[in-house]
Amino acid sequence: MIRAALVVSLLGAARAQDRTDPPPQRPQVRGQIDWQGHPAMHLPWPMFGRGLRDRDPWMTWKHQFRQTVHAPYLERSGVRLFLAAAMAAERARNPEQARRLILRQLRYVEDFVAAHPDRFALARSPAQARELLTSTDKIVLVHSIEGGRQILTRTEDAAFWATQGVALVTLIHLYDDELGGAALNPGLLGRMVNPAAARKRRKGLDRGLTERGRAALVELGRAGILVDLSHMSPQAAAQALELTAEQDMPPVVTHGFLASITKVERAFTEAQVVEIYRQGGSFNLGLDGVALDPVEPTLPIPAELCPGTLDSFRFHHQAVQRLLHDHAGEILGAPGLDPSTLDEDQRTALATGWSSDWNGWTSHSRPMHGPGRCQPLPQAPLEVDVVGLAHPGLLPQHWQRLEEAGLDLDPMQRSAEQFLRLWERARGEDEG
Repeated sequence: MIRAALVVSLLGAARAQDRTDPPPQRPQVRGQIDWQGHPAMHLPWPMFGRGLRDRDPWMTWKHQFRQTVHAPYLERSGVRLFLAAAMAAERARNPEQARRLILRQLRYVEDFVAAHPDRFALARSPAQARELLTSTDKIVLVHSIEGGRQILTRTEDAAFWATQGVALVTLIHLYDDELGGAALNPGLLGRMVNPAAARKRRKGLDRGLTERGRAALVELGRAGILVDLSHMSPQAAAQALELTAEQDMPPVVTHGFLASITKVERAFTEAQVVEIYRQGGSFNLGLDGVALDPVEPTLPIPAELCPGTLDSFRFHHQAVQRLLHDHAGEILGAPGLDPSTLDEDQRTALATGWSSDWNGWTSHSRPMHGPGRCQPLPQAPLEVDVVGLAHPGLLPQHWQRLEEAGLDLDPMQRSAEQFLRLWERARGEDEG
């Protein structure tokens, strides 16, 4: 009896110990993710040229209004996850036309994948994406939409887009609409694109989310679609963060700015970035160095910073990572946490990625090296040194130069796993 009692006691102690041990950490996907690109932009905007073609034209960083997402470039990019964003917001005149435009872009991507099944795959769920990323070396494309104007007019619209495999929607794009206020871009062009916002700002009027915008945000969350807060006006972004907290939705910014470096309306304050991560979300930067250049910064800017280049991206990314590590305990709910002791899951929770916005409306980072540039050409120049970030195929060289300049690429390599976990959480499929 004593021996049996001893065995039971030991077993009980072992089980108690098991309960106190941390749960095993699941394997993580590693690899670069592009949080937003536009391979089918020619459908709403024919001037851009058809994307995903089997061609690799010579280009430089000055590629405004030109398609850059061609298949050979994408294959050489090193990107494993590519969020292919459809867009109709600025062309749509009514909900029916908007839906047709978006569906045409989704089908274009699907037809391309079907024609190249050896190199590319489409994922309609996080489980499917995870399986493809771990069992193949294919580039995995995922549907997203930039701009909710005219496509979220009814309560059931969000669920419809979820059935199409859409993982993420940027709720508001370039101008104020039925969903809320858009960030006013600097200068005359911004006022021309979004005159309503300029007029409202001048008069001190409300530029936040509308009632329909608030409802659409919640509907997207319930449909299992991530909501991107990029492009929102400051009022709309602040209200959206309150709503995501209330609804337990992970907020996402696919291509943002840090206001302490680049003080524009699309920028987020340091407190907002911390809040995004405290809610379990993700903040990612645009890739274009020109857009990330300092504007009325409150952070000290190094005298040697080379504006308009990958150097601006490096400085911005490092500033975001420092901010997150300085507030790691607050974000992760562990006051006093030493950031140097973060485990794998915690590091992934604090990841920061990037969004190329290929074939958006702008060019990308100019070269740092060469005549008239910040630095002379190295003895063995890379193509990116000469032409800048001209297309996706130059991303490996882009990362090489950034790593040589001291940028830690680990947070970006973790961003793919972070996206999968956010998508799983949005769909109610997360393990926690």
